[in-house]
Amino acid sequence: MCELQKDIKFEDAMKRLEEIVKSLEDGNLSLEEAIKLYEEGIRLTKVCNDILRSVEKRVVLIEKLNGEYIQDDITDDIYGGLGQKE
Repeated sequence: MCELQKDIKFEDAMKRLEEIVKSLEDGNLSLEEAIKLYEEGIRLTKVCNDILRSVEKRVVLIEKLNGEYIQDDITDDIYGGLGQKE
């Protein structure tokens, strides 16, 4: 996977990350191969984090719409005040 697609599934990205980690841990790579895999891993990590952030925001919105959202300092920090009462 040379170029990451914006629409990659979270599960696919995690599977590829696991493959990259295993390859790096095995230590049978040239320096250039290891750097390329490391860069790909960093990009995949960003993709996974972005997906998780998006899902977390959706969960908060769903909870808020259903009246189940509990606002506190921790959720304000995590969700940037998304759950603040209007």
